[in-house]
Amino acid sequence: MPDLAPGETYLSDTPALAAHAGTQPDLFLLWNRIPAEATAVDVALFLHGFSQTGGTMPLSEKVPRSGLILSRRNRPTLAMLPRGNWIRHYYYDFPALLDGGLDVLVAYGLHRLAQMLDATALALDRLILAAHSGGGMPAIDAIAGAQAQPDELYIFDGLYGSDPALGDPFEGIEVIDRWLGARFVHEPVRPGALRVAFIESQTGPFSREVARRAAAHLAAADPAHRPQLALRYRVEASGVQHSQVARVALPELLADPAAEIDWYKPR
Repeated sequence: MPDLAPGETYLSDTPALAAHAGTQPDLFLLWNRIPAEATAVDVALFLHGFSQTGGTMPLSEKVPRSGLILSRRNRPTLAMLPRGNWIRHYYYDFPALLDGGLDVLVAYGLHRLAQMLDATALALDRLILAAHSGGGMPAIDAIAGAQAQPDELYIFDGLYGSDPALGDPFEGIEVIDRWLGARFVHEPVRPGALRVAFIESQTGPFSREVARRAAAHLAAADPAHRPQLALRYRVEASGVQHSQVARVALPELLADPAAEIDWYKPR
C-alpha cells in the first residue's frame, strides 16, 4: 500500500457541523505526506474569524489567510478548517465545537483521512488548535469541554474577551490557566506551545493577562528548562495588520513552535 501523497479537499454536509448555518462546502482538509504504515497523525485545526461577506461566505475565502501550510512540517499532519456558524451581519461562531464537539470533528477528519489512506483507522497524536480574530474566544470555549486538549495553542489577534457590560471581561482566562497548568506537567517530555499575537487596540488587555498567567507557570518550572519553554510559551505584539496575522505567523509555528516570527520582513 503506497503512502498518501500531499493533497487537499473540500467536504460538504459535515455531520459534526450540521448545526452551523452557512454555505457549503463546510470543511477544508489539507495533509502532507502520510506514510502507509501510519497509525496516528497530528491534527492542526484552525477556527476562522468574521467575514464581510456574511452568510454567503465561501469557505475558500478563509483558506489563503489561515496560514495552514504544511510543506515545512516533517510530522504527518492533517489540517482542518471548518466553516463556522453565521449569526448575523458578519459574525460567526462555532457552537458545534462546544461540549465535546471539537473531539467529534477531529475524529471525523481522521476517519476521512483513514479512508483516503485505505487504513482501518488513524489515531490522534498531537493536537494543534489555532484561531484568528473572531475564532479566538470560540477556541477557548471549545477547549473547556473537550476531551482532547491541544498540545499547541495559537491565537492570532483573537482574544477580545467579553463585553464588560455583560460580565467579567476576562471570562475564559481560567480555561487557559488550567490548560497551561496541565500542559506544563508534560514538559519537557511532550513539549507544547502557547503563542499569542495581538494588536493592542483590539485584543491587548486579554492577551496581556494571558502573558501574566504564562509567566507565572514559567516561573514555577524547572529553571533548567525555562529558556526553552520561554520560546514556546509567549505573547507578543503583531507587526502586521489584523487580516494578515495568521497568514504570516502560522506557517512558521507549524514548522517550529519556538520560531522567532519576523513580523517586519518584506512580503
